[in-house]
Amino acid sequence: MAMKENFISMAPDEQSSAKVNPIDNNKTLFIDQFTTDVEPGDPQFVEDIQNINDAFAHFRPQVEVDFIDEEGGSVNETLHFNEIRDFEANGGKGRLVENSPFLSGVKEKIDAHAKVRKSIEQNRKLRDILKDAESREELKAMLESMLAELENNK
Repeated sequence: MAMKENFISMAPDEQSSAKVNPIDNNKTLFIDQFTTDVEPGDPQFVEDIQNINDAFAHFRPQVEVDFIDEEGGSVNETLHFNEIRDFEANGGKGRLVENSPFLSGVKEKIDAHAKVRKSIEQNRKLRDILKDAESREELKAMLESMLAELENNK
């Protein structure tokens, strides 16, 4: 009898006489339900799934997520997963962030703040202005004036 392997662990199928090999210590197996439309009861058995891509194509996992924005409001979004890479956050550079409009917006704001901070750290005159409370207030008033002028010219 030929050994049949399943797509998750590449371990022999339970119908064969071989044992399932444990996962190596340097690997992580994450199992969760990523669909909300599954009814309780007997799980669905699907025989024609040969690899992970077939599993994604068949089950089309998605999950509704409620994010909290900076004002404390709730932002509802449905995350869709079409391949393993869609789960990667990767410090904001992964597909999870890329595929989510809300997370992409948050990342853009974080990147903009980081860019301003870096500019301040590299600009000696601006650092000196921000150290002095009086100079800082003058800069703030000037920036608010410029912002008001830009808003009036829309």
